[in-house]
Amino acid sequence: MNNTWKIYMLTMISFLIGTSQFVIVGILDKVAASAGVSVVTAGQLITAFALASAIGTPLLMVATARMDQRKQLLLALAIFLLGIVATLALPGFGFLMASRVILGVGTGVFVVTAYAITAMLASPGHQGEAMSNISMGFSASLVSSA
Repeated sequence: MNNTWKIYMLTMISFLIGTSQFVIVGILDKVAASAGVSVVTAGQLITAFALASAIGTPLLMVATARMDQRKQLLLALAIFLLGIVATLALPGFGFLMASRVILGVGTGVFVVTAYAITAMLASPGHQGEAMSNISMGFSASLVSSA
């Protein structure tokens, strides 16, 4: 697979991860009703995700700094998958909150690593263009989640 396709694959994964991140905003009332909590309480799921991403990502990136970036990317996707499985399999609002924390860390590590890998995959002088594709994936997920 040539590098252009790898960059496009990372862009598509960015879109999918971004969609899972942002879709909860549009269905917050349904999530609240399903979990048996108020919409305000369900809104804390968004805060938990953001805090986990902001705090957990740098910690995990430091902990895995010596790891190959491909392995970091796979680790991020594995953490993300664990969060998805936890969201689907575990009952109750507390477990939903925990799964959002797991998703936040997985998403954060994926974003950082995807940008770094994309910059390395791009040909010299085209790194910014390639990295903008990753940004486009996340931006498109904002539109699709609204």
